[in-house]
Amino acid sequence: MPENFSPSDITFKEMSEEGAVKEFQNHGYFDYAKRKMRYRSIPTDSVWATSPATMFVAYYENKPVGVIGFAKYKNVLLGAGVHVRKEYRGRGLTTILIDKLLSEKGSTTLYVNIMNPNISSSYRRKGFTDMQEENLPEDAREAIEGIGFQDQVQKWLVNNSGNWFEEVKKWNGKSMK
Repeated sequence: MPENFSPSDITFKEMSEEGAVKEFQNHGYFDYAKRKMRYRSIPTDSVWATSPATMFVAYYENKPVGVIGFAKYKNVLLGAGVHVRKEYRGRGLTTILIDKLLSEKGSTTLYVNIMNPNISSSYRRKGFTDMQEENLPEDAREAIEGIGFQDQVQKWLVNNSGNWFEEVKKWNGKSMK
């Protein structure tokens, strides 16, 4: 196993959230679960937990090692979580997973809810910005009203940059050299 993964080490398969859970279980890994099972502070009947999700399972040598996804909700996307197998953590997979998510989301605004500060910083490095709960879309906000999140734990981040802008920035950087 490499000390740090590069994107060329990883392949992806797109599937449902249920399919992703089964894929990990079929490979003897049971620490990844559906959002309804993972969420402790968000109601399991909220749009954050029930909107159908598209998941991208990352494979290293034909073994599922990580997963990330989003759920379409009205005219935005809601993050459906990111998970890396324990024995593969700290090797750059989270960055590869977030890059995959951004490449698939297109120009649609994506909201993510992060409780792990280490994961929050990974999203921020990819252009996500903090936002206040009151700036979430109304339906998404109503689904979590009255929960009383602790700000130092619960972070709402948003990314609404489109792929085309990132490509223009890359192209401009190359042409200026």
